[in-house]
Amino acid sequence: MEQTHKGQAFGLLLITFFLWGSVYVGGKLVSQDLSPALVACLRCITAMGPLLLMARKHLGTPIEREDWKYFILVGILGYFCTIFLIQLGISLTGAAMAALLNALTPVSVTILAALLLKEAITPVKILCLVLALAGTVVITQGADSQSQVVGMVVVLVSVGSWGLASVFMRRLTAKYPAVLVTTYGMAISLLFHIPAGIISAIGQPPVLSPRVILTILYLGIFGSGVAQYTWTKCLSILPASTCSLFYPLQPAFSALLGALILKERFSPAFFIGLLLISLDVALSTWEIKKLSKISKNAQK
Repeated sequence: MEQTHKGQAFGLLLITFFLWGSVYVGGKLVSQDLSPALVACLRCITAMGPLLLMARKHLGTPIEREDWKYFILVGILGYFCTIFLIQLGISLTGAAMAALLNALTPVSVTILAALLLKEAITPVKILCLVLALAGTVVITQGADSQSQVVGMVVVLVSVGSWGLASVFMRRLTAKYPAVLVTTYGMAISLLFHIPAGIISAIGQPPVLSPRVILTILYLGIFGSGVAQYTWTKCLSILPASTCSLFYPLQPAFSALLGALILKERFSPAFFIGLLLISLDVALSTWEIKKLSKISKNAQK
């Protein structure tokens, strides 16, 4: 039975990272019709439906007063800044390029956890940082315009923002269900997304069409809501370190969809960067798994 659940989890991981990879393509599809702030706003509003449905059993959970500041930080950094910056980066660069840089997220989380949570800094983590920097440099060298370079920098800032938010998420998920943390964080982000979306819509009137509306619904329901559910489900079956091994699939799926739907073309630098970042994520995950095993053995 346990083996069956693990098999289902691996299938769900493929679905999760396919959905996350498709978010970048969807974001690029509507980038000419809607401003980045409005896309981020509409995506988060749409995502609240499935998130509230998933979290309905936990909405009555009492929240300790001192924890609200972490919920607010998660909402601002994780679900407002990160989502807006990713969409801005997508509008400036390619969908696959943005997805590839975002695959550095596990490394960002590891480094920030070491700095802020005082987790051990090991030689492997230092090597991961070197590989991450090398991959980023290679990808940046492959940029074909100043706009694309700016887009890459914006996506990298979003990676740092999400990594910082994830440190606070670790504190919260140790006490509250993950889906509740996500739902509250997303709800708090709307306090910032909605004003930003309205202001941007006034400055850049949206061009609404059936294609744009369907894309926004997809980004919110499937790219955020369903993907968040499948990710949480996988984490309940498999270790987080195992789940993180699948992160390189996100830019791979995005590149495939980008080539098929957006007709994106990729330079050799993209594939070299993909290799370096994939190795980076694999090493980082292996280190987490190794330290977890040592910790369990020490407790016996």
